[in-house]
Amino acid sequence: MAKMIPVTIGVTDFEFTITDRDYNKFVDSITGGKTVLPGYNLLSSTVKNEQHAELKRLVTDGQNNPRATLVMSVIGEITEEFTSDLPAVVKTRKSSANSSKETDLSNS
Repeated sequence: MAKMIPVTIGVTDFEFTITDRDYNKFVDSITGGKTVLPGYNLLSSTVKNEQHAELKRLVTDGQNNPRATLVMSVIGEITEEFTSDLPAVVKTRKSSANSSKETDLSNS
């Protein structure tokens, strides 16, 4: 399922259409510790076609190097919106043998 995510960079509104496959590819590619280039690739591959040149102009320097802070800020906005409809994950306390014994003693 694709999700259209609008993001404003400066004064320009962009539309990114992200699928689970796109986002999974991004997450898989950042496992090596590198995040800026995979982030830039996600933005470049999912932005509306007619907005690609303007996106590139805004998020890269004169030598086509991605501007890390800007790219990661946009990725943060996309991640927040893309994952907003996922259920919350709550970690439960693990029970241990000691916890059970303490409870038994306190109930006696």
